[in-house]
Amino acid sequence: MAKLYIFTRRGRSEYNLVDHNVLGRHPKNRIKVLEPGVSKVHCLISAEDEQIYSVRDLGSRNGTFVNDKRIKGKVVLNDGDEVRLGNTRCLFRDQIDALNIQWTEETPEEIEGYVQHKVAPRKMNKFFPQNNIIDDEMLRSDYERLRISFELQRDIGFDLHVDFILGCVLDRVFEFLEFDQGIVLLINNRGEFNVHSFKLKKLDAALSVSRTLIESVIQEGLGMLLANPNFAVGKDVNDFLDTPVHSSLAVPIMDEQELMGVILIEKEDTYTPYRERDLNLLSNVANKTAMFIRNSRVAKGVTRESLQRERYRKIVSPEMAEMVVAGQLRVTEYGEWRPATLLMANIIGFEALARELEADVLVALLNRHFDSLVKVVFRHEGMVDAFRGDRLLAVWGAPLVHDDDPSRAVAAAIEMHQAVERLNHKRDAADQPPLEIGIGVATGDVLAATMGSVRTQRYSILGDVATRVEAVCAAARAGQLMIAAETHQALHGRFAVEDADPVKFKDTAIPCFEVLGDSEAPPDRPWSYLG
Repeated sequence: MAKLYIFTRRGRSEYNLVDHNVLGRHPKNRIKVLEPGVSKVHCLISAEDEQIYSVRDLGSRNGTFVNDKRIKGKVVLNDGDEVRLGNTRCLFRDQIDALNIQWTEETPEEIEGYVQHKVAPRKMNKFFPQNNIIDDEMLRSDYERLRISFELQRDIGFDLHVDFILGCVLDRVFEFLEFDQGIVLLINNRGEFNVHSFKLKKLDAALSVSRTLIESVIQEGLGMLLANPNFAVGKDVNDFLDTPVHSSLAVPIMDEQELMGVILIEKEDTYTPYRERDLNLLSNVANKTAMFIRNSRVAKGVTRESLQRERYRKIVSPEMAEMVVAGQLRVTEYGEWRPATLLMANIIGFEALARELEADVLVALLNRHFDSLVKVVFRHEGMVDAFRGDRLLAVWGAPLVHDDDPSRAVAAAIEMHQAVERLNHKRDAADQPPLEIGIGVATGDVLAATMGSVRTQRYSILGDVATRVEAVCAAARAGQLMIAAETHQALHGRFAVEDADPVKFKDTAIPCFEVLGDSEAPPDRPWSYLG
């Protein structure tokens, strides 16, 4: 967890850093720095990799400095680096802060002995009707809860980063319930609680958290107010007068019946320890926090599904893309070997054609050509793996598997030749030269997986068959459909073929056949998998 501490004349503020953090005076910046000498959009602190951050000046008037040296371009930040914007100093701290937690292990009986009040968070979800308000204290309490909720909503806006949300929550809590340390722990999928945000009154202080207290809050699902007259010595103190009281508020973050985590704040104070109303206020904040986290998860889920849907619609039919998003079609990111049939279509004489046409005309021609071929692939429920110059590579068997994938690939190839014929009729009418393609089909094992960098991953295949289908395609002349022997064996006489010359491949030769056409009339809807 990386943090940025900002020191101004008004004091210290801190921010949990996310992937993309713009600093400046503009109100839409993630981190607003309202100080003289700071530009509207001053600099960017972004995550280069996991727990590695860099800073880049965005053309600010007064420049950005790291350790008193003006930067040019991008500079990687190290723990303890000082970043200066105009007259504003910022301190960058990396995950080492979160690792300095001292976990204490009291007994449940000790914790229960310090408990002063408990409250169920659900009781803080409702406001009293007007007729039930009996005094100013009730009215003030409701007003304070509404004010805090409003300010939290204003601070967070539509931000989806949970750690940023939790940082805003602790900042607001500190304003009306001052603490020495505040911490937010969320429960992960394994039932463990992890620190997601924290705030310390003293910058160099260490976090000290009672594991027993956290577990008690999680087990009971109740907010707790604890008071210990002398935290260092224990409860057995004879004279309570002028004795610092270590008081704690620990409340669960609950969404309906789901326990998400715990908010814990603690302080040592002689005269103003936490009271029951403070526990009620923090419980209300926890309820709002649960709502923010839920909204973040829902919005991220919708965004993730939209991106996933858009990504897969580029390589499979819309119906198959919906199956992937709905989880009905498994797409593994770890990779698995599976049998597949590959089709490669290649424009004959493309180099000469490219020399004759202007760039925009050539691109328009390729786009129209590929559009017609992709529609054929989708109609036969295949996947478009790649466009390689003037060639298209399609796959049957990943991610969707059919019993007749080789037949689907060959049928699609025949239809592609027909689509090119229709395109050539239009080109002939426009007094343009015809387009000719050769197609190769091969069958073999492929490694299917989500591949690429974190930012550009896509589902694709690898395997020796990808090279073999390229060799078979290269041997196909204009209008020809060549298939390798493995594909021919899998067709079971479905298509009429004749022997062709073997294709040289590395140190061997690939036995091949030329497909002449369908050997039988196809059924009305032979390729329906989706119903």
